[in-house]
Amino acid sequence: MAASLHLVFSQGNSSRTVAVSEPKAALTRGEVQKAMEDIVSLRTLLAGKKPVDAVKAAYLSEIVITELDAA
Repeated sequence: MAASLHLVFSQGNSSRTVAVSEPKAALTRGEVQKAMEDIVSLRTLLAGKKPVDAVKAAYLSEIVITELDAA
């Protein structure tokens, strides 16, 4: 399975999602929260042409890839 970590930030009514492919195994909520707060404090990630100002959500997604047999 291919896993991705999705970090969702907000700025007013706008939001920005950053997807990280193949994140470190066994990440904790605290580690992710701290990293996201650091990103917000740097004011370099934009949403709606303004720096994001809040952490909205974080989640992992997994995609199952099944290759089809050649015919």
